[in-house]
Amino acid sequence: MPAGQSWSAGIVHHGALDDLEACLRSIAVQTRPPRAVAVWDTGVDPEALARLAVRHPEVRFEGGTNEGYAGGANRVIASLTGGSTPPDFVLLLNPDVILDADFAERLLEEIARRPAVAVASGKLLRPDRRTLDSAGIVFPRHRRPRDRGSEAIDEGQYDAAVDVDAASGAAMMLRCAALADLAIEGELFDESFFAYHEDTDLSWRARRFGHRVRYVPTAVAVHARGWRKDDRGRVPVHVRRHSFKNHYLQLVKNETRADFLRNAPAILAWEILRLGFTLLRDPRLLPAYAEAARLLPEAWRKRRVIAERARLSPEERVVHVSAERACEAPEGR
Repeated sequence: MPAGQSWSAGIVHHGALDDLEACLRSIAVQTRPPRAVAVWDTGVDPEALARLAVRHPEVRFEGGTNEGYAGGANRVIASLTGGSTPPDFVLLLNPDVILDADFAERLLEEIARRPAVAVASGKLLRPDRRTLDSAGIVFPRHRRPRDRGSEAIDEGQYDAAVDVDAASGAAMMLRCAALADLAIEGELFDESFFAYHEDTDLSWRARRFGHRVRYVPTAVAVHARGWRKDDRGRVPVHVRRHSFKNHYLQLVKNETRADFLRNAPAILAWEILRLGFTLLRDPRLLPAYAEAARLLPEAWRKRRVIAERARLSPEERVVHVSAERACEAPEGR
């Protein structure tokens, strides 16, 4: 493997064993093999998981509690990077993702020679391999993240490698050298989010800190995606509430004052429409407003930390982060 291109894979798993096994098989046949593979499991079916572990002795299975996607991702990444010689990159995956055999190789070829890229992903397709799932993520002026090309037929319109606003957490490659810089109060992914938008929150923060987020179309994977517009009612309401509240938390944490003022008309119009839809069509989401308000002080505190770090040069941030870590409790997370 070329120097500076070692990688490991981590998966957060919550009771989707068939998906998980297919994902593991796709990792096993990568043309550029991973150094290690780890799964953080939430403990839905430990007996079935034990049988799967027998079939995949090369995989490290950990977990046992449901810490949400954000908490599980933090733990599996810590497991993969905690040794004396961590990999250069970690690929974080949903279990419902199947990688093309050259996914990791294509992604690493593009980003390993671009040291400013801290976060990256490839072209994600739906299971028919014709419909786009995500070609990177953009933030419109109303600041609600959107997957580029989602639900469109792939006709090559997103075949250029470009920097994007965010990368999908379904298949997100992270540069390990940037992880300490990106973590806030010991968390890479914000665990108050629990699930949804933790990927866009991290990507937004990465760009605030001067890192780049890259979309690489030659790295192709299939993402089944459990939540689509046409079947949102199948998603439990408590899960959808997390997505709803997290939109506000990431906005508070990451939007600069100047950008907020510039985007205020679009944001206000969108929020009026959103409230109207919730009142008329999905009132069970209304408690998400109260949950967002409860977490607002924490989000404001993190906003101040992010703003302070964003003003520092990369060299100053290294010193600043080292000082923060020295003050953490010895046992850590």
